[in-house]
Amino acid sequence: MDILDGVVVHGYKGKRYQYKPLDWGLAHTVIPHEYIRELRIKYPYLADLNRIEGKGNNDKAIFSCKNEAETIYVNRGARGPEDALKEPGIKNVLSTETYRGDTSGYGSFDLFSIVVKDGKALPNGEDPSRILKDNSYFGFEAYNILNLSSVGAEDSMGGLDLESLRDACGSELFYGGGVTGMDDLYRLKNAGFDGVIIATAVHKGNIPLEIVQRGEL
Repeated sequence: MDILDGVVVHGYKGKRYQYKPLDWGLAHTVIPHEYIRELRIKYPYLADLNRIEGKGNNDKAIFSCKNEAETIYVNRGARGPEDALKEPGIKNVLSTETYRGDTSGYGSFDLFSIVVKDGKALPNGEDPSRILKDNSYFGFEAYNILNLSSVGAEDSMGGLDLESLRDACGSELFYGGGVTGMDDLYRLKNAGFDGVIIATAVHKGNIPLEIVQRGEL
């Protein structure tokens, strides 16, 4: 769930200036907590685009979602360790797009997300496999590859070498961006990935809604 100016929007290739309210999908609402309640998503993943872009925040919308699921993952564009939300039921996401410094100082964060654009990790164009290896000893619960170039594009994950990414990480590893349908889910599973962030394919009916309601294949 990408949240911009308090509503759920449809992400596409990271071109945030083009994002519009997701009013064509399965939910009849773009209000974040109502959206989760209606679709009965088991593990919602929320990205606060205002905070990521440094243009305000969606804290009120995020806190309204806290009681709609047992666990929610929140990427609120953390730039320092103090940006973690220390609340029950919230798993904090640290993203390479916004944080600066040594990841060893971010002990309150649960998921380390490597944002990839055109095959290279933001912000410095490094090899995402190398970043996975370099940060594999800092105690994160899980890691994530967010392929920003493929978000909303349904391009079967944009040609990333999934096996090499999996080999570079000894912990739980998630993936998001460009998942087109069930074949891609099984490809990720067979490559050893532990979770996936999906949205567009569900709203278009290419992945059954009950999978995100169940939280597993």
